[in-house]
Amino acid sequence: MPPKRPLLEISGIHKAIQITDDNSRTLIDPVSGVAFHSASGALAETRHVYLNNSGVKERLAQGASTAVLEVGLGTGLGMLLTVDEAVSGNAKLEYHALEQDLLPVAVLRELELQSGLKSSAVCESYLDWYENVCFTPTQRTYCWKYSDQVTVTIHHIDAREFQGLKGASFDAVYFDPFAPSVNQELWTDEFLGRMRDLLRDGGQLVTYCVNRRVKDALTACGFEINCIPGPAGGKREVMRATR
Repeated sequence: MPPKRPLLEISGIHKAIQITDDNSRTLIDPVSGVAFHSASGALAETRHVYLNNSGVKERLAQGASTAVLEVGLGTGLGMLLTVDEAVSGNAKLEYHALEQDLLPVAVLRELELQSGLKSSAVCESYLDWYENVCFTPTQRTYCWKYSDQVTVTIHHIDAREFQGLKGASFDAVYFDPFAPSVNQELWTDEFLGRMRDLLRDGGQLVTYCVNRRVKDALTACGFEINCIPGPAGGKREVMRATR
């Protein structure tokens, strides 16, 4: 039987905060059980699946200019960890995130996202910016400029509407929508093929999902796939797909 993990009630949305096994926080729907991160450790999972397996952490530590696309901004944990690494490595980072359902800033503050960062100033700057942005139905793109070297663009859209950026390509795609059973439209051959087209040669699409149908779809799109060990205490395997 899985361990019973603490849940904290929050107002404003039909979700609760779950304290995961590494003491970091995520969001969960108490009724369906659908969560934004693994209960075995939100922070550990995000670092392992996205920053480490994509090679992004290593690139930024070496000061290499890096471009990342995230499908499913969610709580923003993956983005903040990546910005934090860019700041630490004095590297240029261009980060684009796709998200249809942006969370209230009060909820983000309750998640204590700064606890996993080397520099809490990164989280403070982001939340202050986020709180002062006027998200509207008519405006779909918002840019947070942390420094001259680090910019984050949030595309407030259905990910299927994203057409890429003229002349731009990415070193990594953090593919983090909800599971195929919940969000099946983003796991199709057609959409995964579009993700491949947005990557540079040698670029990595990384995800927590190792579903057989997803493996077959990635292979059909021309990716070379590798199932690699998951984070300690978490999923047995996660996925890296290389263009």
